Amino acid sequence: MKKIIVLVLSFSTISCTYFKNDPKCHTENPQSYTSHTPTAHQQVALEVLSASKQWINHFNDGNAQECANGYTSTSVMRALPFGVKHSQEAILPFWTSLIESGANNLVYTNVSVEVVDEQTALLSAQWSMNIGEGVIYQEKWIKENEKWLLSYDDFEVLLQYESPIMNEANPVASHERLEGVLAASISWTKSFNSGDAASCGEGYVDNATMNAVPFASLHTKENITSFWKKLVAEGASNLIYHNLNISDVSPHSVLLSSNWSMNIGEGKIYQEKWVNTEGDWKLNYDEFQVLKQY
Repeated sequence: MKKIIVLVLSFSTISCTYFKNDPKCHTENPQSYTSHTPTAHQQVALEVLSASKQWINHFNDGNAQECANGYTSTSVMRALPFGVKHSQEAILPFWTSLIESGANNLVYTNVSVEVVDEQTALLSAQWSMNIGEGVIYQEKWIKENEKWLLSYDDFEVLLQYESPIMNEANPVASHERLEGVLAASISWTKSFNSGDAASCGEGYVDNATMNAVPFASLHTKENITSFWKKLVAEGASNLIYHNLNISDVSPHSVLLSSNWSMNIGEGKIYQEKWVNTEGDWKLNYDEFQVLKQY
């Protein structure tokens, strides 16, 4: 009974403290992150993943020229232990020589993307090809003339194979998992902003946990759905994700974090753990905090 009372009081606190349409709580504070649309940063991540997949396909097709075309004219590539290449013109011979030597079968795993803004994103990953494997510390992608290009590329060879080893795995499976979660995240955000709290609840697995700091720690999809229904009914809307980070951690799980704002406040999503359930990506764990109330 005490827990129920605390939860009711928490929701009352949300209503009384947040909403601009409550005269007792009126504030002039503007909502943060409104310089872009609610799902703009999810969309940036999708576009960068698409550009990265295209680059990998060009390499595996043996097309060094298109690989070089994936860089800006003033880009820098730091390829350890081979050295630093300055400009697209200097990068082309590196990929041409590598491909002509027989290198292929490039596979990315454990891909992570951080969205800086609508024009910049950072990608990291593990990589392998038939001649060796290593790590991509940072690919800095920028949007130039409506096209995503590499402006900085920092990777290292950690192991060179004595003889070629072919990897039969899908070279962009990690990308595709992230794309699946981003599509689910966009759908969830749109459902919330349209007031469809029931669909928001359906975005969780049955035994999900949600920590909404400082208001509630909830378990099961049913309780989580009730939370979102209450919040939406009281006027919460215009949820925006900002500076999103998304990481592929296993074939069945992806982690997402982000800053957020809506019409009632803003804060931090510490972790959304998305899991693959029979082909659908759903939230297994969700922890966020309100850091500022309007």
